[in-house]
Amino acid sequence: MLDVTFGIAIGASATGAPSGDEMAALARHVEAVGFDSLQVGDHVQWYADIHEATVLMATFAAVTERISIASDVIILPLRDPVLIAKTIASLDVLSGGRVVFGVGLGGDNPAEYAAMRIPMSERGSRADESLEIIRGLFEHERFSYAGRHFTIDHVAIAPRPLQAQLPVWVGGTSEGALRRAARFGDGWISAFASEQKFRRLGDQLRGLLAERGRSADGYTIGTFVFVHLDDDTARARKAAAHHVDEVYHLDGEAVVNRFGVAGPVDACVERVRRYVEAGADHIVLYPLCTPSAWRHQVEHFGEVIARVKGER
Repeated sequence: MLDVTFGIAIGASATGAPSGDEMAALARHVEAVGFDSLQVGDHVQWYADIHEATVLMATFAAVTERISIASDVIILPLRDPVLIAKTIASLDVLSGGRVVFGVGLGGDNPAEYAAMRIPMSERGSRADESLEIIRGLFEHERFSYAGRHFTIDHVAIAPRPLQAQLPVWVGGTSEGALRRAARFGDGWISAFASEQKFRRLGDQLRGLLAERGRSADGYTIGTFVFVHLDDDTARARKAAAHHVDEVYHLDGEAVVNRFGVAGPVDACVERVRRYVEAGADHIVLYPLCTPSAWRHQVEHFGEVIARVKGER
């Protein structure tokens, strides 16, 4: 059996924000078919409708029992570090210790940095300081910190996370992201990376962990795979490309060709296998479809999970 876990990522919708009932039904279905984590995208201002990430995480936590609930990823420089630490800690307690805190820098839509009045030039340094503060607040009853952007004195959040070490995953494919992942992370998640690039970045990350005296054992190394499954490959490719065009304002065909799969289950199993061979131990399937097609896609995703995990 392959040692790999699976997440599903839910992001923006070009056909309007799904209702609470739709989100609850999705979460229950995802848990039932065997996913290990349910992962939530984050944008304050975007090209399509998207719910606030921590509110959606709470919605998912309330209607599930086993599955991990992950932010993938919170755009950390847009958040106050004390408030987001408090929010994530409360989510961990209320979910019974099932939260994964995924963080990144964003920046693919500068308008949301402008809306939040945060200079994009400061995003890396703000993220690093925020992670120091968040880790400190999670680990200590009271914590003080003085930095360039943030200063706190003898601050406590209560309750602290239920998990003794709440997992922090760092997203991104830049040099800075890899260094941040090696310094602060319990895992690293890439997106928009081919199998070859993913292998190279994963090797680089392992080297950075070793430089810090950290072992890669137990450290999550994962990637997004953009997916639309349908026995009719032409129809799948058209639907997937349209979704990327609408939600990301990118070249949909290019994204699907380079970083995803559109077609039958066999094609998805093969592409996932290639990422696992390149070093992935966590695969995030991102459905390139509208909410009305979620149930159909999740059923097929369940087949992919069963087949990949059953391989030796």
